[in-house]
Amino acid sequence: MKITSVTATPLGVPLDEELRWGAMAVKVKGGIVVKITTDEGLEGIGEAGFSAVYFPTVGPIINQQLGPMLLGKDPRNIGGIWQEMLNATHMWGRRGIETYALSGIDIALWDLLGKISNQPVYRLLGASKSKVRAYFAPALKPTAEIVPEVKAAVDNGFTAMKLRVTGDINQAVELLGSVRDAIGTGPDIMVDANMSYDRRGAYDLARELEPFGLTWLEEPILSRSLSQYVDDNTWLADRINIPLAGGESLLTRYEYIDLLSRRTFDYLQPDCTSVGGITEAKRVADMASAWNITCVPHIACSSGTGIALAAGLHMILACENAPMIEFDAYGGPGWDGMLTSPLEVKDGFVEAQDSPGLGVELSAGVYDGFALTV
Repeated sequence: MKITSVTATPLGVPLDEELRWGAMAVKVKGGIVVKITTDEGLEGIGEAGFSAVYFPTVGPIINQQLGPMLLGKDPRNIGGIWQEMLNATHMWGRRGIETYALSGIDIALWDLLGKISNQPVYRLLGASKSKVRAYFAPALKPTAEIVPEVKAAVDNGFTAMKLRVTGDINQAVELLGSVRDAIGTGPDIMVDANMSYDRRGAYDLARELEPFGLTWLEEPILSRSLSQYVDDNTWLADRINIPLAGGESLLTRYEYIDLLSRRTFDYLQPDCTSVGGITEAKRVADMASAWNITCVPHIACSSGTGIALAAGLHMILACENAPMIEFDAYGGPGWDGMLTSPLEVKDGFVEAQDSPGLGVELSAGVYDGFALTV
């Protein structure tokens, strides 16, 4: 069996209103969809990066650099292909958009391997469970808009949610107080500060949020280097009583080494679409397990294709230290006809489909109906 084509295409839908996720705001929901075909007629799909808006930089790396390297290769040799792609970026990056591109290809290869083997990906990875608890993840909005959204989520079976806050501590306290009043003390609440503070500001925020019983505080500190990222978050972790979460923007397992050895975070959040695909996200989770650290992968709500969600689900189901999955509050093209069978939350859980590969397929005519110009 040989690879005959590797293509990347931005697919999605424009939005009537901008959605903001902290530092990032999008006017489209969609992703960079990678498709790999073989000489035996099988296809695998993946997703590269957090959003379709990155296609002008990520797309050419797949279509003109990494993709052509793979033509004629056996798609079942995922580990070897992964290393060859990483080595190829040595002179022009290795970290950044190159890793986004590598990730999308890797995910498509795993989908393809599942179809070749007639098995779901999570079983090929070494199944630990068949379903996982989902947490509701709304955008950054005013308190008056978030409260009815989280109340509806709890009514629909969610038992956990992640709220996003800005650099205004008073607004954060108001949001948490209003949400707790609305949903009570039962559901778990996490807070994503999206790197809005320096370390002392993050300390002040954490002290103010301690009474709300948070499951974790995510990415509170803006850092310009990996050493500062590790040092400042370790400094914070040693001084507060809220568990810390982070790591969504780190690329490859090598950038997690110091975080693990210093036990900076209680929750690690690698993203399959950026860290290096399912292959590398699973390696990071296994490294975390060796340090008795929980792994709850980041899944970009700025996309909404449903492909990244499926990749994250299969990786999570193969990890004993991964107890939750991030679930987009607003759906997107994957639930609007782009996929034939998108994942759904039932009674607060997402369950794997037993169909081969990732279990999600592109609908007929998707490249006409969902093509984006970005």
